[in-house]
Amino acid sequence: MSTPATEFGFSYEYAVDINTGTTETPDWQPIRFISAVDPQVTPVTKDAATYGDDGAPHPVKLSESWTLGFTVQQHRQADGSFLPEVEKLLDLGAPDAVGSAASCLFRWYDDPVDQNPNPDEAYQGTGTVQITRQQTGNDDIGGWSVTVTGQGRRTRIANPSTASAPSA
Repeated sequence: MSTPATEFGFSYEYAVDINTGTTETPDWQPIRFISAVDPQVTPVTKDAATYGDDGAPHPVKLSESWTLGFTVQQHRQADGSFLPEVEKLLDLGAPDAVGSAASCLFRWYDDPVDQNPNPDEAYQGTGTVQITRQQTGNDDIGGWSVTVTGQGRRTRIANPSTASAPSA
């Protein structure tokens, strides 16, 4: 049995979009100048052990919790504002953002360079945002660390990447 030809995947081949529209009419904005994309999923389990398990745990997955972490560089526009997707993140983390004003729909997916994306590696979910300033040294490039904490389960979606392998 021969091994099929493969290509390395790279950590930077992941994209995150934020919905700047409404739930009914999403307007997906890619989060530009992003790094360190780190989706995490933790199963929510309940022990269903019986005597037949001889004292061993028997966890059953009931659901999951998820977070989506990333960093984003600070890029300022001519009017002084930041990029629209960063302004949306900052609004979600503002002191007066509570309830539904503090949550937003996100999607994250495989987005390779010069390769076909994995059609099954794409998710979306609604979550709340924690955004903190990073790189606070005197000679650092400004930016933020962002953690999106999921509300409910994430869902698998069709991969929206437009990446493709070059023609032969």
